[in-house]
Amino acid sequence: MSCKQKEQAVQTGEGTYFSIIDYVADQWEMNMGQPYGIDKITFANGKPDTLHTNAEQVDWAAIFKVFTATDISDAKYLDKYNFSAYADSANNTMNFYYDAKDTKLFTQKLYLTANPRNGRISSVYIETLKNGTFGTRTQRLFYIPTTSIVIQEFEAKASGDKKDIRVEYRFL
Repeated sequence: MSCKQKEQAVQTGEGTYFSIIDYVADQWEMNMGQPYGIDKITFANGKPDTLHTNAEQVDWAAIFKVFTATDISDAKYLDKYNFSAYADSANNTMNFYYDAKDTKLFTQKLYLTANPRNGRISSVYIETLKNGTFGTRTQRLFYIPTTSIVIQEFEAKASGDKKDIRVEYRFL
């Protein structure tokens, strides 16, 4: 973990919502150039395929695109999410929950866990939903800084075909 990590602010209510775009940019800046070994494990319909690689070989743009597409910090999203926060004294964390009020919103859930002393985000969990003419696509995204990234996609087509893909990036 680099010493450069900025404190992550969570603003709610009348202000703004947490920015995944800013958070991803901060994580990139903080970890860029670090010599991480990475295991990329792809599960296609439950079958795993593992690739041992390093941070220089990972397609970060594709990963960033998936996460930044879920950003709800724009003013147009104010009042579109139910917000709750609570301190978990047993785990010494602060938890922030954004739950969509409307199933037509792409980002349905954004859950953040943070260190209450310094405000640093210790995990991010996101669920998305996209209903279309030809089916439904959902995602579950999970990030623990310099530990793991999980991108899971489910697709159910109107024809009955289903797809379940999970890609895990484990930092070594």
